[in-house]
Amino acid sequence: MIPKLTRRSAVAMATVGVVAGCSGGRGSASTAVRADDAPDAARQAREARDSTALVARYDAVIAAYPTLAARLAPLRADTAAHVRAFGGRAPAARSSPASGNGNGNGNGNGNNSSTGSPATPTSTGSASAVPATADKALAALAAAERALADRRSATLLDAPGALARLLASVAAAGAGHVVLLGRPAGK
Repeated sequence: MIPKLTRRSAVAMATVGVVAGCSGGRGSASTAVRADDAPDAARQAREARDSTALVARYDAVIAAYPTLAARLAPLRADTAAHVRAFGGRAPAARSSPASGNGNGNGNGNGNNSSTGSPATPTSTGSASAVPATADKALAALAAAERALADRRSATLLDAPGALARLLASVAAAGAGHVVLLGRPAGK
């Protein structure tokens, strides 16, 4: 079953089309915003940090649920590209843990440690603990993507041209990720 397209997702995607259509044809929204195009370097750095934190969440879910790795890898790669587009340095892709039970550890409870505590990413403290089931982990990722896409959509009108186009593009990608994450784990 394909999840419904929400009004927010539709608005975010429409915004991308409008903003892209208004561009002067110089470059694309997927390239990094140059310093001379974006006087608000601090804002760009914050966007890169937010995307880096989202990459860490993907890494934590993939580590806890390696069976989701193939499904989440393209979304994680997109999010890492967003980090680079905002001028940040994206974390390297992590390899899946090699355990026989398919949940990332040998304890059989879906957590990523031998102590049974929820998994958290080691690179940043900004990501929450991984939920106890794969479906809940997907829902948590979708919620994080939605919140970030909504915030970016709400702030793009106040951003300078090139940064506004980039924010719109990345917000639309996040809205697309929400739709893709909406399917249950086994589907």
